[in-house]
Amino acid sequence: MTEARQAAGRDAALDGRPELIFFDIGDTLIRVDPSWPGAYLAAATSWGLEIDPDALAVAFARALREGLWDSPGPFEASPEGSFRRIKQFDVRAMALLGYEDLPDEFYRHLGRFFEQRAAWHVFPDVQPALEAIAAAGIRRAVISNWVWALPELLHDLEIGHHFEAVVASARVGYVKPQREIFQHALDLTGIAPERAMHVGDNLEADVAGAGQVGMRTILLDRGRHFPDGIPGRPEVPVVPDLLALVRWLGIDPDQAGTPSRAAWVPRGGAT
Repeated sequence: MTEARQAAGRDAALDGRPELIFFDIGDTLIRVDPSWPGAYLAAATSWGLEIDPDALAVAFARALREGLWDSPGPFEASPEGSFRRIKQFDVRAMALLGYEDLPDEFYRHLGRFFEQRAAWHVFPDVQPALEAIAAAGIRRAVISNWVWALPELLHDLEIGHHFEAVVASARVGYVKPQREIFQHALDLTGIAPERAMHVGDNLEADVAGAGQVGMRTILLDRGRHFPDGIPGRPEVPVVPDLLALVRWLGIDPDQAGTPSRAAWVPRGGAT
């Protein structure tokens, strides 16, 4: 551990801030552009398929209700294993549209479509928030249910450099909320759970998942579904965006690196 990291850890310990924050990816840092059904439609159309947009939206929603992943783990952590797992979902969705015998190359084409920078939108608060958190001496990493190519995608989206570790489920063999993926991230970064925090948008995958290994958790509620906090969970703070998270941490987003210890007051509800 470097002297700078040791110093940052001591400073964090003094005011209660986490030493390291893990971030979810989907709907936390980025989202599909323009939407999941819209991206599927674009990929299918470029392959030459004729699909009604409304029918696709219905089929996608139905397939999603049956689950994105067939099993939480353990599963094969390899590029080919990653392809086979996401293909199972894609096959269900396309079969509902009457395309039951599409070749593997179509599904690989679909996967490559989602690896493109153009298929994703980085929320505008991401870069300034991550820069402010970095300037305050807090380490950053990722824990996400994602396919194999997540590190490369984050690099292409110009946010990968913010993270010392990118823990993607496809590379671990477990998905959130399984405790194994969170424990893997803790072991990889060498951080004790009580010194770490996880920020994500999903109550089960992120809040419950990280909480079971002893991490502090924050719910990112971009859709403002919990303006008064999570019912029955006042100990879990809720923030509407990442700049609100920065302020909650006691960091002035306009004066990065100058945290106010007096502002570190854990509180529920949107801020």
